[in-house]
Amino acid sequence: MTSEEKRRIAYCRIAVIGTIEFIDSIKAELKQLGFESIQIITSSDGMTMPSNVDVIAESVNEGSSCRSKDAIIPLILPFDFVNGAGAIVVMPGEGRDLLNKPNLRQWAANYMVGYCAFWNVEGCNWLRNSLTDIEKGVTNDTANKTAAYMSARIAANIAVGREVKHFPRFYQCKNLE
Repeated sequence: MTSEEKRRIAYCRIAVIGTIEFIDSIKAELKQLGFESIQIITSSDGMTMPSNVDVIAESVNEGSSCRSKDAIIPLILPFDFVNGAGAIVVMPGEGRDLLNKPNLRQWAANYMVGYCAFWNVEGCNWLRNSLTDIEKGVTNDTANKTAAYMSARIAANIAVGREVKHFPRFYQCKNLE
């Protein structure tokens, strides 16, 4: 990584939205990549959160904040899919209404399975096989860590100006062992 890329990462504004169980994993991954100012915002901070969001792990420049779902910074929505993980990137001005889905995790899993079936994408069987557990609310620590790893890498790519897939496209990966 070049010194310019490290500088861009250190001062990038991005928000990763997820669950309470996700906090430690995402903080560790973001710090390892060089994000310097990581702010954890929860609903207990008295902030109005989008539905189904427990925490926002935000890497910000000093004095700035993404305390609104209408913010003008990229959002990364990571998902624990039990046997793997997924992530959806929402760029500024795009699809912020995703945050209002009644069960965002279940919606995202069904969306990704449907997308894979329609486009004949290989390697999605693990996600299809996880749908029942996802509907039951089952979670998995390894899937949370996989989601954190994916999210941090996506955040770094955004920070240094690399192209990333954003909604309606997405990322998915079987659990990293």
